[in-house]
Amino acid sequence: MSRLPVPDIRKTLDGYLRSVHPLLLADEHSGGTPFAIAYARQRALVNAFLDGPAHRAQARLRALDSVSPHNWLDDNFWMKKTYLEWRAPLLVNSNWWLAFVNDSNVPPEVVTNTTEGITPWQVRRAACLVHGILDFKHRMHSQDLYPDTTRLGLWLSHCTSRIFNICRLPQHPSDTLTVPAPPSSPWASTVTVLAHDFYYALRVADPTTGIPLHVDEIERGMRAVVTDVLHRRRNGELPVEVGVLTADDRDEWSRNYSTLLSVSPQNKHSFEAIHQSLFVVSLDHWPAPSVPADQRDEELHLTFDIDQNASALPPSQSSRSLSTVPSDLLSHQYAIRSSPSALNRFFDKPLSLIVEPSTRAGAMGEHSPVDALIPSVVCEWAVAGGNGISICGGLANVPFENIRQERKLEGLEAGSGSRWTRLNFVSSPSIQIAIENAKRLARTLVSNSDHQVSYFEDWGGEEMKRVSSYSADAFVQLALQLAYFRIHQCPTPVYETALTRSFQHGRTETIRSLTTESYAFLRASAGWTRSAYQTRSEPSPHLYPHLQSALKVHSSLTRSAMMGRGVDRHLLGLRCILNDEWAWLDEVAKTLPDVGQDTSSQDTTPRGKATSQPVSASGPSVSLFEDTIFNKSQEWRLSTSGLSEGWWFRGTGFGSPYEDGYGINYLIGPNAVKFCVESKHSCPTTSTRVFIEHVADALRDMREICLSANKSGKKGDSVSTNAEPADMQNVDAERGLDNNVRPLGESILAKSRL
Repeated sequence: MSRLPVPDIRKTLDGYLRSVHPLLLADEHSGGTPFAIAYARQRALVNAFLDGPAHRAQARLRALDSVSPHNWLDDNFWMKKTYLEWRAPLLVNSNWWLAFVNDSNVPPEVVTNTTEGITPWQVRRAACLVHGILDFKHRMHSQDLYPDTTRLGLWLSHCTSRIFNICRLPQHPSDTLTVPAPPSSPWASTVTVLAHDFYYALRVADPTTGIPLHVDEIERGMRAVVTDVLHRRRNGELPVEVGVLTADDRDEWSRNYSTLLSVSPQNKHSFEAIHQSLFVVSLDHWPAPSVPADQRDEELHLTFDIDQNASALPPSQSSRSLSTVPSDLLSHQYAIRSSPSALNRFFDKPLSLIVEPSTRAGAMGEHSPVDALIPSVVCEWAVAGGNGISICGGLANVPFENIRQERKLEGLEAGSGSRWTRLNFVSSPSIQIAIENAKRLARTLVSNSDHQVSYFEDWGGEEMKRVSSYSADAFVQLALQLAYFRIHQCPTPVYETALTRSFQHGRTETIRSLTTESYAFLRASAGWTRSAYQTRSEPSPHLYPHLQSALKVHSSLTRSAMMGRGVDRHLLGLRCILNDEWAWLDEVAKTLPDVGQDTSSQDTTPRGKATSQPVSASGPSVSLFEDTIFNKSQEWRLSTSGLSEGWWFRGTGFGSPYEDGYGINYLIGPNAVKFCVESKHSCPTTSTRVFIEHVADALRDMREICLSANKSGKKGDSVSTNAEPADMQNVDAERGLDNNVRPLGESILAKSRL
C-alpha cells in the first residue's frame, strides 16, 4: 500500500483560505467585518507563515515521514492529539455505540420479557455473538475473509488487529494504549465477562490456534460464570464497581487507577487480565423489554425526555410526522451507550459486547485504536450470522439450576475448553468514595445527552442520486447544513469523516463540508420550503444551480480527502512539528533530496521508527494558528459521519464534541436513511428532535428543487467558478471487495466514511 502523502503546503493553505470564505461572508452578513478586509487579513496571516516557519515545518514533516514506519501522521500525532490527550470522560464524549437488530429466532415472549435478572436466552445470544466476532477475527487471520492480496484486505487486517487484546490506560497528562497481548499470554484467548459488576475471565478460543471454541462450549462457560455470580450474591457478597471509574474524568481515573494498583497485587492481576483479554462482554440484569425483530409499533411513540428547548426553536414547516420506529429503540440506544450510573461497563476497551435479558444487544467501544467503522464491520458479521451459527438450540430453554455442574469448569489453567476464573478487586475507603463520585458524574453526562434515532423512509440514496446526479452523501450533507441554518440562522463549520484507507495505516481526513457554494445555497433556499400538507409554491429556478454547485464542490472535496490531500491533518502536523521536541528532524531533513512539496511515494517498505515525544507549548509562535478565525473554522458544531447502510444496526451514535452542537451518524440505504443524532439538553439553542424534523424538511425541499428543475428543463448552469471536476457519482458504490468473499460486510464497507 502507498504511504500517506505529505501534501503540498501551498495547496493546503489555499484550501484553508477557501474553507473560511463562508465564515467570513456570514460574519459580514450579520454586521461584522466586511469580507474583503477579513479575507485580506487571513491571506496576510497565511503569507506570514509561508515567509516564516512554514518551510521548516514542511521539511520536518517530510523528514518525519522518512523515519516513520508507516506514515508521518498516524505513527506520531493522530491518536495522541485527537484522543489520548483528551481529559474529558469517555462516556458520551468519545466512545461510539451500536444497537443491533433483534434476532428473529428468539421467541416473542423472551423479547418482550419485563422481569429483572440474567436469562438463559440472553446467555445464548451472547455466546452466539462472541462466536461470530471470533469467527471474523480468525477468518481474517487465516485469509478466508478479505485476503491481504488486496488493498482492502491489508487495511482491514491491520485495523481489526487493533480491536482485540488491547486497552486504553489512564495516565497524566496523556493516556496510552497497552501493548497487544502476546499469544503466550494466558488472557489472550479470553473475554472479560461482567455480570452484576463481578469480573471474570472466560476462555473462548483455542490458545494455540485462535480458533473459536464451539458456541455450545462458550455458552456453557458463560452459564458457569452466571451461576457463580448468583451464588456470590446469595451469600451477600458485593462487587467492587471499578468499571464506573473508567467513565470518570481521565485525570481522576488516572489517580484512582494508581491507588488501586497500590492497594493490592490482586488488583494489578485483575487489570492485566482485562487489558489483555480479547474484549468485554457485559451481561446486564436490568429489565429491557423489546419488540420482535422487524416489528413496528404504530401506536406507541418514543419516550424521549421532555424537550424543554423545542418550543423556543424555529418549528419545522412540515406537519408530517417522522417515520415510526420500534417503540423500545430509545431505551435500547441508551442502554448500549451507558447503563444506569455506568454500572457493569468498562469504557477503556475498544470493544464491549452488551446483551440484555430480553436478548437485545449492541456494542460500544473506546475510539482511539480504530475508527468506528472497523468494529461495525466485525459486529455486522456476528449479528448477520456470518459464522452460520443459529441462536436456536443449546441451553436457551434450560434454567440456571444445576449450579454444581455449571461451576465445575472453574480454573482457567486447568485443561482445555471454556474455562473461567474470577477477577477480584480489593477496594479502599477512598476508592469507594471515588466510585460514588463517578456514578454521579455518569448520571449527569447521560441525563444531559439528548439522543434520538429517526428513520427517514420517504426515499433513500437511489432517489437522491437520480434527482441530483451526485452522490447521496453530498445530498445528505447539504440537507444537514440547511437544517442547521434554518434553526440557527447562520452556518457552522462541518466535520465529515473520510477514510484514507488506500494508504498504509490510513485512518481519516476531514471533509470541510461547509463551502462558499453550500452557504450560497443555504441563503438562497432558507426562505422557501414546501410541505406535503400545505399550499405550495414552486421553488425559484435559481435554487437548482446553487444546489448543483454545492454538491459538485462537496464531491471534489471528498475525493481530495480520501486521497490524503485534505486540510486538517496537514495543519495538525504543521502545528505540532514546530515544537522544540522535533528539532532533531532538522538534521534528518538535510539528508533528503528536494523532491517537491507533495510526497505521495508509492514505496511500501516499512521505515525506521520516529521518537515521538509529548508535545509542549515550546516552539515559535505562529499568528495564523492563534487566530480567531483559524480556530473558529475547526469548531465543528455539526460533527458528522456516515455508513452506506448498516441495516443490521437499529441505531448508532456518538456524542457531540460541543455543548451547542450535534453529533450525527447517518446510514444511507437505497430506499431510506437512518439518522442518529446527539445534542445536549443543557443547551437552550439545540434540540435533537427539532433538528431531525428540519433535516426531514430539508431533504424533501431539496428533492422538490431538483424535480422542479428537471420537470421544467430549466436547470441553469452551475454557479461555481472554482470547483474541480467531480468524478464522484459512484462513491457510494465503491466496494473493493474480493468477489469470492461472502459480502455480509459489503454494505458498511461500501463508503469510505465513519
